[in-house]
Amino acid sequence: MPTDVPRGLDVTVSLAMAAPPDRVRGVMFDPRQDPGWMAAVTSVEPLIVDIVPGARVRRTGRFLGRTLRWTTEVVSARPNELELRIVDGPMRGTVTYRVDASGSGSLVSIRNTGEAPGLAPRWLLTMAMRRSLDADLRRLRRLVEERG
Repeated sequence: MPTDVPRGLDVTVSLAMAAPPDRVRGVMFDPRQDPGWMAAVTSVEPLIVDIVPGARVRRTGRFLGRTLRWTTEVVSARPNELELRIVDGPMRGTVTYRVDASGSGSLVSIRNTGEAPGLAPRWLLTMAMRRSLDADLRRLRRLVEERG
């Protein structure tokens, strides 16, 4: 199969955290903190600091051994959910962060949907993305639980 055919992706990962939702959102929804918990992100450049619809952030990072650059735009920001659209870079689609109260802590999820034409076969992208996002949530959990 040619590598320039769009690859539909839909990957969701979730993890319970022993930290209140406000603390988790304070880290997860602030793009300036991405390099602290997202392995693939090495730098961020918020073009608008506020998290409001239309705000954009340029990110640089590494995934599957490649240096990547991409820009996200806030589609919607609600108290428990932040939806971003990837507007340029090697992938197109959405990233949704969700933080819900669960017992005395939080249930946190990340969902990536979209296409990554030519980056890698869909099965490899799905596997790598799931592994990467799982690891990111574990790093986020350590970070927010240590701030207790």
